[in-house]
Amino acid sequence: MLGYDTVRSGSRFDLVVRTAQGNLRMLTVNAADAVAARSHALGDGLQVLSCTARSASTGSGPTENSAKRQGLDVANFAFELASLMAAGLSVVEALRTLSSNEPQARKRAIILDIVDGISEGLPLSAALQRHPGRFPALLVATVSASEQTGDLSTALTRYAEHQQTIKGLRDKVVGAAVYPALLLTVGVVVILFLMTVVVPKFAILIESSRQELPWSSQLLMSWGRFAAGHAWAIGAVALVGVLLLVSGIKQVMRGEGKAAWVDAIPLLGPTLRRFRHAQLYRTTGMLVRGGIAAPRALQLGASLLGDADRLRLTRAVQLVHEGRSLSQALAAAQLADPVASSMLAVAERTGALSDILERIAQFHESRLQRSVELTSKLFEPMLMIVIGLVVGAIVVLMYLPIFDLASSLQ
Repeated sequence: MLGYDTVRSGSRFDLVVRTAQGNLRMLTVNAADAVAARSHALGDGLQVLSCTARSASTGSGPTENSAKRQGLDVANFAFELASLMAAGLSVVEALRTLSSNEPQARKRAIILDIVDGISEGLPLSAALQRHPGRFPALLVATVSASEQTGDLSTALTRYAEHQQTIKGLRDKVVGAAVYPALLLTVGVVVILFLMTVVVPKFAILIESSRQELPWSSQLLMSWGRFAAGHAWAIGAVALVGVLLLVSGIKQVMRGEGKAAWVDAIPLLGPTLRRFRHAQLYRTTGMLVRGGIAAPRALQLGASLLGDADRLRLTRAVQLVHEGRSLSQALAAAQLADPVASSMLAVAERTGALSDILERIAQFHESRLQRSVELTSKLFEPMLMIVIGLVVGAIVVLMYLPIFDLASSLQ
C-alpha cells in the first residue's frame, strides 16, 4: 500500500476501495488520469468503488463552504435524506422524494442525476462524487464507510449534526466579533472625517489669524493643509484600505482566512487556531466512528486548518505511518496540548478513540467560548478608550489655537 503515496507525475486521486478481505480502504494515488489510478489499485487486487480527482488548492476536496456558495445546503440535504430513510424509504425512493420537493430546477437535476448513478449500479458515495465541488469530501467519506456497515441513515444524521455543531460554534465566534468590528468602523470613519474635512477648514481659519501655535497644533494644521491639497489621493487610499479590510473580514467569516497573516493577529489568531483545532477533532471523531482509519480521517480534516497547522498535520500523519502512536504524533506536531495528549493516550488503551476525540473537541470548544468572552470583554472597552483618546486629542489640538486667540483678545 505504500506505493500509493510515492510521488508520480500527474494528478492526485482519492480512491475508495474494498480489499480481498472485504474491508473498506481510502487511498491517495498519483497518476496521469483516473483510468491509470484505477489500474494501480486493480493491479494490487483491490476493488475500486470510486475515484475522484483531488483539488490542488486544498488537498482535501470540496468543503461545506464551497458547496454553499454554489447554492447547496449539504447539511440540510443529508438530514432530510437520513430522515426519509429512517422512515423506511430506500435510498432511491428518498432521493426521488427530495427531488419532487425541490423547487429549483438545478438542484432537482443534481438529485435526479444521483438517482441515475445509483440505478446504474454505483454506490451512493460514487454517485455523489460525480458532482465534484458540490458535495464535501467529509460527506463522501462518511457515506463510503457507512455503505459497508449498512448504517447509512445514522451516518447521514451524524454528519448533519456535526455540521450544525460546527456552524453554531462559528456563529458564536463571528457574533462576538460583530460589535467590536462595528465600533472600530464607526471610530475610523469619525477620525477620517475630522482629519480630512474639519481639520483643513480649521487650518485655513487659524492661518488667517497669524497666531503663533504650539508645535502639536502646528503639526495638525500642516496635515490639514496637506489634506486640503490632496483630498482625492487621500480618499482613494482610504477607499482601497476599506476594501482590503472588508475583504479580509469576509475571508475570516467564511472560514477561508487561514493564511499566516491571520494567525499573526493578536487575540484573533490564537482564537481562530483553537476554533480550527476543535473542528479537526470533532470531524476526525465523526469519521473514525464511521469506520475510517484515524490517519485518513485526519487527512480529510486538513482543509479545516490554517497553512502552518496543515503542514504540522502532514508531519503527524507521517509519524503515525512510521509507527508512532496518535497521541505522540499529534503532540510532536504541536497539534495536541497536554490534556489532549493524555486523553488520546487513554483512547489508545481503551479503543474508544471516536468518543475521546469528540470529548477533546468539546474541551476545546468550552475553552474557545471562555476565550471569546474574555477577549470581547477586554477588547471592547480598550477599543472605546483608544478611539475616544484619538478623537479627543484631535479636538483639543484644533481648539488650542482658538483658546490662545481668545486669551490674547482679553
